[in-house]
Amino acid sequence: MQWHVLGHRIKQLGIIFAVCTGLALIPGIQAHNYIASLGHPVTWQQTLMPAFINHWIWATLAPGVLWLASRYPIERGHWARLAGIHVLGSIAFATLHVALRCPFLQTTIFTAQPMVITWTLFRSSLGATFYPDLWIYATIVAVSQGWNLYRKYKDRELRASRLEAQLAQAQIQVLKMQLNPHFLFNTLHAISSLMHEDVEAADNMLTGLSDLLRMGLENVNDQEIPLQREIEFLQGYLGIQQIRFRDRLAVRMDVPASTLDALVPNMILQPLVENAVTHGIASRSAGGEIVIRAQREYGALRLEVTDNGNGAPSPRAERPPGGLGLTNTRARLQQLYGEAHRFRIEKAAGGGTIVTMEIPFRAAPGPKHE
Repeated sequence: MQWHVLGHRIKQLGIIFAVCTGLALIPGIQAHNYIASLGHPVTWQQTLMPAFINHWIWATLAPGVLWLASRYPIERGHWARLAGIHVLGSIAFATLHVALRCPFLQTTIFTAQPMVITWTLFRSSLGATFYPDLWIYATIVAVSQGWNLYRKYKDRELRASRLEAQLAQAQIQVLKMQLNPHFLFNTLHAISSLMHEDVEAADNMLTGLSDLLRMGLENVNDQEIPLQREIEFLQGYLGIQQIRFRDRLAVRMDVPASTLDALVPNMILQPLVENAVTHGIASRSAGGEIVIRAQREYGALRLEVTDNGNGAPSPRAERPPGGLGLTNTRARLQQLYGEAHRFRIEKAAGGGTIVTMEIPFRAAPGPKHE
């Protein structure tokens, strides 16, 4: 940690000296051009060196001013005390500047002969540079204050952004945890009903449910998973439902291999298929078919669940019918993708319901599917 702080201080001092050196070029060049315009021979060293020395002394004192500015920031409610501290600091800065500069004063710009340091020289130099030094001190303090305020603003903005992201993740997790017991309760209720009709089928459903729960636990902490894993989970769920409905439930999947790597919200298709089974298939004596489709188009992944049952409970698109599964599905999509997603429920032309969602296509890391 100490080496880190030391490295930061050295870097800060290097930046200060570089800035001061650049600023020294302005008066040095002006002095050279002015003297040359008068017809006096003068070298660049003669005009630039006094300017460099003057600015390098400021650079040497600047870290102390920056420390005072950070140690005693100008804050509301403490104006008088802080103003007094910085007034004394500016006087000390001006005095030290003159004291360090006097040994480098020359009799003229054309000779390297140093001037004899006396009280009169010190006092006259202090009078000549006092007010400019006060302005330089004030400028350093103002820049430091401005930078600290900007950094605090960015820190608050970053903390607010992190808190917002954490809140969104917490909300998504709550929605997902609500789905798990909802799905489990519905499945157990189906098994309970089947126990009175076909014990062997109910036993097979329990076995399928056990496998399905084990698969779900593997992804319990993942907000998004590859579509392939989502399809595997969905096939396990549909296997349970096909035991329940036997030949009354037909399932068809149209999921190209090129879409299997796409990231999708964990357990996003199950409530849509459950809704199709409950509202589209279960109430029909003849049963029906559920079709699951996936398609990649223009940077988006389009997922579609269609049934040929009795149709959507509500004819209005963009407003899902009631029920925890579909309500949470819409809420999760909004939390994860905001305005970058589409979700709609509509009646199919030949009867039944079409549920469609579109989300940004993002490939999961790992080997690709051909």
